[in-house]
Amino acid sequence: MSREIELKLRLSPAQGRRLSLSPRLAGLVAEKKQLFNTYYDTPGLDLRARGIALRLRRQGANDWRMTVKGGDAGAGGLAQRREWEAPTAPGCFDFGIVGDPELRAFLEVRRADLLPVFTTDFSRTAWRLTSPEATVELALDRGWVQATTVSGERRDVRETICEVEIELLQGQSSDALFDLAIDLAAEFQLHPEIVSKAERGYALAAGAVAPPMRAAAVGIGREMAPVDAFRAVAAACLVHLQRNEAGAIAGQDPEYVHQARVAIRRLRSAFRIFEPVLSPDFVATYLPRWKRLGEQLGRARDWDVLLAETLAPLEAAFPGHTEVAFLREAAQARRVAADSSAAGALKRVEYSRLLLAFSAALLRQSGPTIGVSPASETVAKPRRFAADRLQRQWKKAVALARQREHASAERRHRLRIELKKLRYALDFFLPLLPRAELSRYQSLLSRLQETAGAYHDQVMARRLVAELRPDGTADSLVSGWLAGRMQLLAGLLDAEIKRFLNAAPPWR
Repeated sequence: MSREIELKLRLSPAQGRRLSLSPRLAGLVAEKKQLFNTYYDTPGLDLRARGIALRLRRQGANDWRMTVKGGDAGAGGLAQRREWEAPTAPGCFDFGIVGDPELRAFLEVRRADLLPVFTTDFSRTAWRLTSPEATVELALDRGWVQATTVSGERRDVRETICEVEIELLQGQSSDALFDLAIDLAAEFQLHPEIVSKAERGYALAAGAVAPPMRAAAVGIGREMAPVDAFRAVAAACLVHLQRNEAGAIAGQDPEYVHQARVAIRRLRSAFRIFEPVLSPDFVATYLPRWKRLGEQLGRARDWDVLLAETLAPLEAAFPGHTEVAFLREAAQARRVAADSSAAGALKRVEYSRLLLAFSAALLRQSGPTIGVSPASETVAKPRRFAADRLQRQWKKAVALARQREHASAERRHRLRIELKKLRYALDFFLPLLPRAELSRYQSLLSRLQETAGAYHDQVMARRLVAELRPDGTADSLVSGWLAGRMQLLAGLLDAEIKRFLNAAPPWR
């Protein structure tokens, strides 16, 4: 078995045609070949469910190879997968090459059920680059992924392949992959890609678009150093963000933009939670850039909430009301513009470079790394670090919650933000905390945050409605509705805050 370590980057076909002219590749000999691949699975897609890709590859006229791959692409386009490969003949599957006994048995019992699902056909132009630290292969793949849809009317469909793969052939660190990618990114818009060719083929065959992805659990180990825990959290946030990229750009469902925004918000919270163990230069370089991107996506979400949470119930209660109809039409126009702006932010070269540079810094093994020096790391034990950071964030939220009787809308907004940070911190440190008491506390926080969010949505609705009116005011019906909702939610919020203040934190 080998472990494939590669960085995958997407680029436009026009830039792909120019890649060979890069000064970084000057004087290097390019190897060119045509690769035709057929991917196999069972009718129930058992291999896909297990995260396994099985392909037969034809290179040239008669050179056939079978490959079994396991594992998904990670953050920032960097993939580290198990891989087994050996010569074969068309239609022959020799799973004896698979070194994992359990996986080998899994494949053997499904051998008779294997069917072709999709194909890829592309030209590969490859260059080998050598340095004292590593030898890497840079490969430019251009061609097609093609499948026959299995849902609805059967038809052949295909998508363009144009991507760069930078693979570590010799060496121990992925630093060399990122260093080369960053050099090339000064000339080309190289976007870190976490969707593999196999994943694209499965999606084509299914004729389905991946739904919006919510935040997944983070795998923090009990003996993991705090700075490594930040790496795990940040990597999970990047995956969360990138899994919603395509949908946010397509603009067909506002939930994609919302989830992309949540991913950035969680990442920004992680910076603050883990700040004592992070290099100040790293924080100063990247935190403001993620904040700016989050703000660009936030405007689209605000208009979506106004339409769904304020104007929709108003229309239901007062059908045909002219003022409400005007507000809907005006808000929809603003939402279209905001969605376009959000999509544009995710398509710009600045975003691609941020993803690439941040991923390189996050995963860098040689200096400078993201952590403070070991001598200045004040907390060594992960559980103690988690408890200290949770306690600090809890105190911030409690200080604001105790001022609820005289709280302004702005102060309630600050409380909402601090509660959200506390909830994110609980999510991040979940594997390190006692589960028995945690579930009840998480439910309490979730209800409180939801109520605080609903109150804030009404505050934003009032501002947005005023923005839509030429004179900055709303009519009495709309104003009365918003005032009534805010009063109701303020009472509910006060009750939830009391429960929060009376609850014992599970980490103490």
